[in-house]
Amino acid sequence: MSIKDAARARAEKSGEGGKGEDLKNLLKRSQKRDNQRWSFGFRYFKEIENFGLDSDRIDKKWTLSVMYRLGELSALTLESVLDSRTVADGTLRMHDIDWKWRSIPIKRADIDWIGDDYVKNAEEFPFFQISVSKAMGRLVGFMDEDNVFQVVLLDPLHNAQPSKFNGYVVRMCKPLGCEITSIRYSAVNALKKIAGRPCGCDREIESAFQWTKRQPGEAFIIPVADGTDVEDADKLIAQGKAASYLDIFEAGLVALA
Repeated sequence: MSIKDAARARAEKSGEGGKGEDLKNLLKRSQKRDNQRWSFGFRYFKEIENFGLDSDRIDKKWTLSVMYRLGELSALTLESVLDSRTVADGTLRMHDIDWKWRSIPIKRADIDWIGDDYVKNAEEFPFFQISVSKAMGRLVGFMDEDNVFQVVLLDPLHNAQPSKFNGYVVRMCKPLGCEITSIRYSAVNALKKIAGRPCGCDREIESAFQWTKRQPGEAFIIPVADGTDVEDADKLIAQGKAASYLDIFEAGLVALA
C-alpha cells in the first residue's frame, strides 16, 4: 500500500473519506515543489535492542549497502514516492508497520524519543518500512511534515515485520554504537538513576557534557631549548601572524616537509 493509499484508507475508516482531501491535507504535508527529489533525515535515528548492528548475522558491508540504497532512492521524485503504487510496492517495497503483526518485538509507543507530536499522531505520521534488498533488511521511519523520510531504526534482520522469510522469528541483535555514543549512553542511564538527589551531582555531571571553547582539551607538548622560543611564539600570535601555537607548529612541519 502506498503512502497515499494508506492515508486515504485511514481517512475513510475514520469517516473522513470521499471529501476530496488530497495527501497534503490528510497528512498535513508542506507544499511540494515541482520535480522535488525525495530526501532522508536521521534526526531521530537510534539503535535499540533488536534493531542494532551488533550481530554475527549482519555482514560488515551492510551499512555500505544502506548508503548506496539511499543514494538510489534520493534520485526519485517526491511525487512518485507519494502517488505511484508501482514505485511504492515495486522499487521501494514500502508499506505500513503493522504493530499487531505476529512476533513483532516493538510497539509504536516504544519509539518515544521522537516526541509526542509524532508518536501520538499515528494517522498523520504512520511508520513505514523500506526495503534495502530482499536479503538485507529494512529501514524503518516516517514522513515528517516537510516530506522528509526520517529514518528511525535500521532493521537488518527483518525484525520489524517477522515473516515466513525468517520463520516469523525475531533474530537477536543489539546496538553496536561507537566509543563516544557508548559512553554517553552509559552516562545518560547513570544520570537517570541519580536524578533529583539533594547533592545535585546529576546536574554537575550533566553540565560536564556541555563543551565550550574555553574548556581545556587535548594538548601536545613541544620541548624547547630555552624560554625564548615560547616568547617568540607569543610575539607572532600577538602580531596576528599566527592564531595559536598549533598554527606555528603546523607551519614548521610544512617548512621541513
